[in-house]
Amino acid sequence: MRAIPLLVLAAACATSRGSEGTIVLHSFANAAAGPARYSVGKGSITGSGLTATVEGDCISGSVGRTPIQFCKDPADPNHWSGNGGDFVAVKDPDGRHVNVEGYMMLDTMRQASMTQLIPLGEGPQWDELARNPALLAIAATASDLRAAHIRR
Repeated sequence: MRAIPLLVLAAACATSRGSEGTIVLHSFANAAAGPARYSVGKGSITGSGLTATVEGDCISGSVGRTPIQFCKDPADPNHWSGNGGDFVAVKDPDGRHVNVEGYMMLDTMRQASMTQLIPLGEGPQWDELARNPALLAIAATASDLRAAHIRR
C-alpha cells in the first residue's frame, strides 16, 4: 500500500519542471547495445542511470552513483568543466547535430571520451536539447558508459 503514494510522488516530481517528451539514444561506442531512454524536461534530462539539471550557468546531477557538476565557461558558453570533466558541446550550423569534444571523469584515475557527433531528432524534447546541447552530450556519454558496462 505504501508503494502507490511513493510512485505518485515520484511522478509529480518528475513532471514538475515540465515534460517535453522522451528520447532514445543508441550508443556511439557500442552499436549492438540496447538503446537508453531518457525523459527530457525544461532544462533537465533523466533516466537510464542519469539525472542532469541546468541551474543557472551550471549542470548538476549524477551518472550512475557518481555526482557530476559542470559549469559554463564565461568566455565560451559552449565550454563546460567541473568535477565531472571538461567538454565543448556545439550545435552544428546545419541545426541537425551536436558536436561534442572532451571527456567525463569516471573517478580520480579514469576518464571516458565524450567526443562524438550526435544527431538531433524532431519534436519538443529535441528542441529542448538543441537549446541545451550540454545535456545531450552528458546523456550520450551516459548511454555509452551503460552500453560498455562501465560502472561509475
